[in-house]
Amino acid sequence: MRELGKQFNFEVVTQDAVGEHQEGQRHWSSTSLRKALAAGDISSANDVLGRTHRVSGTVVHGHHRGRELGYPTANLCAESEGLIPADGVYAGWMVRHDLAENDPEHRLPAAISVGTNPTFDDVLRRTVEAYVLDRVDLDLYHEHVSIDFVQRLRGNLKFDSIEELLVQMANDVDRCRQLLAQPGRR
Repeated sequence: MRELGKQFNFEVVTQDAVGEHQEGQRHWSSTSLRKALAAGDISSANDVLGRTHRVSGTVVHGHHRGRELGYPTANLCAESEGLIPADGVYAGWMVRHDLAENDPEHRLPAAISVGTNPTFDDVLRRTVEAYVLDRVDLDLYHEHVSIDFVQRLRGNLKFDSIEELLVQMANDVDRCRQLLAQPGRR
């Protein structure tokens, strides 16, 4: 970089790694961030980032299974931006970029699912989908949104019946409501 700096007339300034000289702090790096996300450790990833981890993309049609089950989800396109964390269920926020920041519909609480939906055998690729809590009236298709991951609730599970899945989904949504209502989770 220094050689390129001389060639293209810019200065290279080195900085200590974040956390490197702070007592009791671990060394933060892009490698440790990727490892945390791969493990679903959103809390550590968010600490490293100093903000919530975000994945962004356009909302596309899925299997419409969530709508049929009473939990319509916004499915992000396969070309989403941002590292997708480990499969599982997360509490977080959906940010609608087409709306002004002061619009109450701009940032909405969500239950987020990442993975292949193991209860159903017809989903072959990993998806990121978000259910906006207590909303069945949103039409988000073709809208550019971001998903901000606040906390992982659990890993993915395969259920023996739709009834078992629905009970777990209701519990997950309740936990999301509680977590996102806490101070500092906004």
